[in-house]
Amino acid sequence: MHGNRTYVLQDEAGQVQSTHSVSAGLDYPGVGPEHAWLKDCGRAKYAVVSDDEALKAFHDCCRIEGIMPALESSHAIAHAVRMAPTLSSDQIILVNLSGRGDKDMHTVAEYSGISL
Repeated sequence: MHGNRTYVLQDEAGQVQSTHSVSAGLDYPGVGPEHAWLKDCGRAKYAVVSDDEALKAFHDCCRIEGIMPALESSHAIAHAVRMAPTLSSDQIILVNLSGRGDKDMHTVAEYSGISL
């Protein structure tokens, strides 16, 4: 797909599947070649987070930290929240917040049933 060696979402026949994510930045059926390499060499693991989980993480981060994360980062926060109970008290989770959440306010409002 797009002339590089990577991973893509496929159906049983090998055709590229359509995608959906509340986050426009994650609404794509493939990953870049660097992410494919990081997965293959074992330096990265990837997880799935639902739109509802990402939106809850967005709202929680706004309320608890006073930070409006981008929806892409909200997916990472949601996964960190899911992982936290499985770790020992001396382990640390670091989540990189990339981007600004103000660009996503119309999407968050729409999915949360809020009119702007």
